[in-house]
Amino acid sequence: MSFLRLVDPAHPARAQLDQIAEILDKSVEVEVAGDRTATRISAPLGEMENALSLLGSAITLCPDDMDLLVAKANLLHASAQFASAEKVLDEVLSKAPNYFEAQMWKSHWEAWSNALRFPRWDERLSSLHPVMAFHLRYDHRVQVVRDGLQKTLAIVTGVQGPPFDSHTQVGIEWVLSKTPYGPLFAYYVRINEPSEEPSSMEAFLPIFQPNLFSPMEGYFLVQQLAFTPYCFVVLVSGDSVLLNRRVVLSQNAAEKVRGMAAHLASGQSYLPQHEFRSALKWHMDHFDMSQLTFR
Repeated sequence: MSFLRLVDPAHPARAQLDQIAEILDKSVEVEVAGDRTATRISAPLGEMENALSLLGSAITLCPDDMDLLVAKANLLHASAQFASAEKVLDEVLSKAPNYFEAQMWKSHWEAWSNALRFPRWDERLSSLHPVMAFHLRYDHRVQVVRDGLQKTLAIVTGVQGPPFDSHTQVGIEWVLSKTPYGPLFAYYVRINEPSEEPSSMEAFLPIFQPNLFSPMEGYFLVQQLAFTPYCFVVLVSGDSVLLNRRVVLSQNAAEKVRGMAAHLASGQSYLPQHEFRSALKWHMDHFDMSQLTFR
């Protein structure tokens, strides 16, 4: 299966998926509401039914594509057909018991947020979505976004300077740091502009024990990256996007992230919140950045 999943340009149901995404982009609005976000769906009469019909055609073309079935559950849920959405998730789990999104949604039905609860994002956008800006104000740099009909991650960081151009190269490395205090997920973004020295950014995801069962918690962000091994790197100045790049993990990098996610899932080891700074210092004192290759 392609790392890009439902946004793969060569997906057999590409035509139907593009039409559905166009309907959703016009009908689904994710916005800031006080200290949280909210999703408002205002589809013209018959549009959600049209989207479900198109998705049915896509499923006929690719009956074994579990991503399409989860997308169907998203649309059914958005249409207030909750029992039908749950039935589709049951179908997915009967065929693929370890399918991440279906497993989490089914296990945490009331708390889990599906793809339509997150801001739309793709490489064509040049202004930061207000919800993404809202999260960045709280220093939430690794965020969940909706790319077409599926979730993926975006690394959003404020920087100084002029916009980057198409020749700018972007690399990411992910590191699971097993500190004495608990696990810390570090990530490194390298920006390489022609004729200039590369610059690198270091940031962290603490692996606290989930209590909200939100896709935005650190533990679930790692699992999401393992499930959909690509992400966006979005460098901004204010609301202006200076660089917006989809970065697809290499085969080796994807296997490495899956291994780290599996280790976290099997170990049930979490970082106590009061130990975060100690874990951060331990990592920075002991990690050798020269070993990063950004391949």
